[in-house]
Amino acid sequence: GGQFKREVTVDGQSHLLLIREEAGAPDAQFASWADAVIFVFSLESESSFEEVAQLHAVLSDLRGTSDVALALVGTQDKISSSSPRAVEDARARALCGDMRRCLYYETCATYGLNVDR
Repeated sequence: GGQFKREVTVDGQSHLLLIREEAGAPDAQFASWADAVIFVFSLESESSFEEVAQLHAVLSDLRGTSDVALALVGTQDKISSSSPRAVEDARARALCGDMRRCLYYETCATYGLNVDR
């Protein structure tokens, strides 16, 4: 895990993001202070996708997620015949729908796809 700061401007107003990278399930302390959660999984890994669903369930048990902004991000390095896509877009979007009030993005740092977004 790591901690990062980044200033962003939204609708002309400056905001300081305090970003904490977590590994593993959220605990009660994390659930109490988080204003937003970005769940990240690999489009090439079924197990990472399943883990995201489990982590969301844990967070929901610790704190209702209706007041937490959520995003689901599927990442890829290079999907190819030797490293095929394991999680289809429709399944990821369905999970995002189950999470409610959740944005979904697919990113690829190799090609710069949706990285800034």
